[in-house]
Amino acid sequence: MTHTCPSGQATAGATLLGIMGPGGRVVFTPHGPTLTPALRDDLQSRVDGPLETRYRFATPCATKGCAFWDGACRALDAAHDDYPSSPTGAPPATTSLTNTSPTNTSLPECGIRDTCRWWSQEGPTACAVCPQVRTRAPQHS
Repeated sequence: MTHTCPSGQATAGATLLGIMGPGGRVVFTPHGPTLTPALRDDLQSRVDGPLETRYRFATPCATKGCAFWDGACRALDAAHDDYPSSPTGAPPATTSLTNTSPTNTSLPECGIRDTCRWWSQEGPTACAVCPQVRTRAPQHS
């Protein structure tokens, strides 16, 4: 199975996973569109700077082609270090574009869970930190 990175770059063919919402948490787009040139232009018109500062994208997991890979995804470890986790590993209060009422009893709606690299490594514990993650935009020299 090909795994999906839930913190990918805004590259051609990426899936729009979510939009940064209130408090810096991702509001998920459960069945996000594929990033096309037209969608890229539209999204870019709504943000100053790289798309990753406002949107989260999912891309195929690069495994050995990623700086966070050492046989497992260490970006998830970094996320746990950078962001507070919910008590006892419970998912945080979540929202989605189709369900805007926070709930502590369910996982966020997610269009990539079946293939998500983080889900395959940790299950619900990964979902607890995922909405807090901001993808670092690529640095251009």
